[in-house]
Amino acid sequence: MATPSARRGGIPLAILAAALAALAVFGVGATSAPNRPLVTVTVNTLPIANGLPMDLGISKGFFSAQGIEIKKNTLQSGNDIVLALANNSGDIGYIGWVPAMIARTQGIALSAVAASDVEGTSEADNWQNIMVKGSSSIRTPADLAGKTIAVNALKGVGEVMIKAALKKRGVDPNSVKLLAMPFPTMRTALNNGQIDAFWAPEPFVSQALNIDGDRIVMAPGPVLGKFWPIGAYVAQNDWTKKNPELATKFRIAINQSLAYAQAHPDEIRALLPSGTQNVRLPIWSPLADRTKLLELARYTKEFGVITTLPNLTQLVPSIIPGGKTLQGEVGDRYILLRQDGEPVTTLKAGQYTFVVNDTSKTRSFELVGPGVSKKTSVAGTGRSTWTLTLEKGTYTFSSSGKPALKKTFKVT
Repeated sequence: MATPSARRGGIPLAILAAALAALAVFGVGATSAPNRPLVTVTVNTLPIANGLPMDLGISKGFFSAQGIEIKKNTLQSGNDIVLALANNSGDIGYIGWVPAMIARTQGIALSAVAASDVEGTSEADNWQNIMVKGSSSIRTPADLAGKTIAVNALKGVGEVMIKAALKKRGVDPNSVKLLAMPFPTMRTALNNGQIDAFWAPEPFVSQALNIDGDRIVMAPGPVLGKFWPIGAYVAQNDWTKKNPELATKFRIAINQSLAYAQAHPDEIRALLPSGTQNVRLPIWSPLADRTKLLELARYTKEFGVITTLPNLTQLVPSIIPGGKTLQGEVGDRYILLRQDGEPVTTLKAGQYTFVVNDTSKTRSFELVGPGVSKKTSVAGTGRSTWTLTLEKGTYTFSSSGKPALKKTFKVT
């Protein structure tokens, strides 16, 4: 994984251009709203780094440009946010897909207003993991059997992902005991011996690693699949039907915020508490991978969190662009492009998010094809993220230098 300073070195113009391209894809303009009163939208959110693009978007004026003033309420879990929305406390909520699925199957008519974020590809780059003490005897997922793991809520994202990942690793998912507590209290509970492990996102992962000397024992998301879908912004159908134009403007502003946050990670880090600026940031993408969401729904039902599968067509309406996240990488002597771990040779025309890890200080990752011309910095290293529309034709991903690195794939 690139160091924070290295990541900063790879951010300049390539990612800025990518952000602007992403805004063009989703019809995001710099429309201003002079001399018009702002409409207040109350958004319930979580105390985690993933929700910070909205804060950044507020400060950059993306929401006010759409005529929106955000009133933010911070709650402790997605289940709390679902309950608040059901009681008409708040207009929009940032939650995990699992609480959204629970709501749909319990008669709470929530639908996504915008997609938000996905997980990484391994323990090395993931931002939401199971942590244990550095001195713990727990060394592998199998060692978690019989142990107590803290999650921020029972019957939520953590429970489903932990149990599904344990099963995939050959561990009885019912062999662990889950204990609900707020994210900010988990490190203390682990240090005091109240729990054996905890599952949490950033900034709590980096705090545990860097301050407490804790270790990652498993990254559930990457176990289930690369770029596993996690979060979204949702609203009750009644609110969306009464405020269709407002919902659209919110989606434009939050998509603009996601793209800007992806292109300016240092500005996101500046919003974090002192001492936690070097956390692992999530991958923000406005695309919803409906195939993985169906898989997540099946896990949620399998582990008894829901009794029937949700109607994904209603939960993830057509206004949310669908698409896959692709993993690119370039080093001094290799270049790769993969989807779910497999080399990309053909893709269907449509929208994709490219997450490119550039580990070379002398090479760039270049993507060229119909309607697309993108590249990372030659001298810099780090992660670049582009959300692009691919058209029918042949695309080339390459890097100049010796030896020459060049591969192609077809879009049909």
